Amino acid sequence: MKTVLVPSRGTPVVSMRFLFETGSVDDPAGKEGLAALTGALLAEGGTRALTYEQLLDALYPMAAGIGVHVDREVTVVYGTVHRDHLDRYYDLIRQVVLEPRFDAKDFERLKDDQRNSLVSGLRAADDEGFGMEALASILYAGHPYGRPVEGTERGIDALLREDVAAFHATRFTRDALTLGLAGD
Repeated sequence: MKTVLVPSRGTPVVSMRFLFETGSVDDPAGKEGLAALTGALLAEGGTRALTYEQLLDALYPMAAGIGVHVDREVTVVYGTVHRDHLDRYYDLIRQVVLEPRFDAKDFERLKDDQRNSLVSGLRAADDEGFGMEALASILYAGHPYGRPVEGTERGIDALLREDVAAFHATRFTRDALTLGLAGD
């Protein structure tokens, strides 16, 4: 694990970034979209101890949130909180990273969202994004860069909840982590 600290005296907020060196390039053949779905379940799937709704309820009084961004080579779990709530917030973001729930209903909901985003969002409503992905498919034909981070319809449809749990266990490790902290 690498750590990057950016002190900022007098700032009342603390920002955290958990950058894992894993992304859509690590999707197995036939399971394109696995990294994106794993990230979605971290962001909107709750923890072992808390459902997603309970997690949101715990974050609300802190005026904080936890987000996840999946790209081709990295996945970042991030959030910002007022320093007065840092201990409780850290406990929650730690649970999101280390103890995700991977509930069957959340898995199906987010898998459907991902497929719909790919089909209805990218193909039907995002001409610029679709054009960029079409160009990438030509420039990087046969390489994971040649497909959307969200995966493919066939890949998304093939994903199982067990795939997500195994991907998380093998790819979201201490050796793949760079921790960034900024604030006072």
